[in-house]
Amino acid sequence: MKILEPASGKYWEAAIAPVKPEDWITIGQSGKFSFDWEEEKGSAVYTIRLITNKEILGLLSLEDIPAELRIHIRLLEVNKADRGKKRRYANVAGCLIAFACQMAFEKNYDGFVSLFPKSELVEWYKTRYGLNSMGRNLYTELENSDRLIQKYLIDG
Repeated sequence: MKILEPASGKYWEAAIAPVKPEDWITIGQSGKFSFDWEEEKGSAVYTIRLITNKEILGLLSLEDIPAELRIHIRLLEVNKADRGKKRRYANVAGCLIAFACQMAFEKNYDGFVSLFPKSELVEWYKTRYGLNSMGRNLYTELENSDRLIQKYLIDG
């Protein structure tokens, strides 16, 4: 997958992988993340990093809910330097969401992914990623999940 550097227009190769035990110290002490990721240690937590320097650009905590045929995004966070209009890198959150969608297809959940966002981000998730409302949750499935995978994981 590719991460865009808006200032230069250059794309950088990135990878998503499970958090390593040594990452927990970096995550907690870096000051780059707002959430208390220690609370997610019992969940499936993934990092997205640039291949070139291994810096953690974002984190994703997932919950597999087989009884409901869905993957639930428990927590998603982008590094503080990569948020807003002056971010260093773009597409970080999109890659993480698309990764969850890909996992949902691999588990034969038809790409069904849900999340419960902060209220100020609801419209942004709907507009930017095509997510739909389901009560207080948002979700994506089928064609939209496939579109997110194509856009963020395959095409870059």
